[in-house]
Amino acid sequence: MSESESNEDHQLVLMLKANNELGIKCIYDKYWKRLYLSAFSIIREAGPCEDIVQDVLLQLWVKRGDVEIYSLKSYLFSAVRYKVLSFIRSADHRKVFIYAGELEQVAGIEELKDRLNERDITDLLDNGVALLPERCKEVFTLSRKEFLTNRQIAERMGISIKTVEAQMTIALRQLRKGMSDFLYALIVIFLLIK
Repeated sequence: MSESESNEDHQLVLMLKANNELGIKCIYDKYWKRLYLSAFSIIREAGPCEDIVQDVLLQLWVKRGDVEIYSLKSYLFSAVRYKVLSFIRSADHRKVFIYAGELEQVAGIEELKDRLNERDITDLLDNGVALLPERCKEVFTLSRKEFLTNRQIAERMGISIKTVEAQMTIALRQLRKGMSDFLYALIVIFLLIK
């Protein structure tokens, strides 16, 4: 983020704190589309994405006096990401949407579970992990199969936390490339409902 954008955001937060409605209007105008696209990139359904963004902006206005915001952009995108994950987790009460080149609608979690063969997905994921560079493979395995934190992994391997984060980023990027968007979405949903 540029310094001028950071200063502009800081001024918008000050306007919010001063109960100036122009502040929330400017935030809405500046961020609504980007927040919507962020949510849509995961959910791929207009209605829930609009609801999520509206809710985040409404809550920002309602809690304007209580919330500490150091980076407006980070705050807003984190709030949208949290709402999106909450939406996905609550999908057993709603319809689940997944992206497979185009949007497919799945009737519900039980139907999705019936369609998925856990062993096939595990095998596919294991094959992808086997193709990772050695350090990536070790970091990924410690994180996802032994459920260690980045700090614990760093201590065990004698590397920095930043190196662990970088290796996880590389591993996840390669796994995403190796699998189709559809299969990746199914794995994410499967892990969330398990």
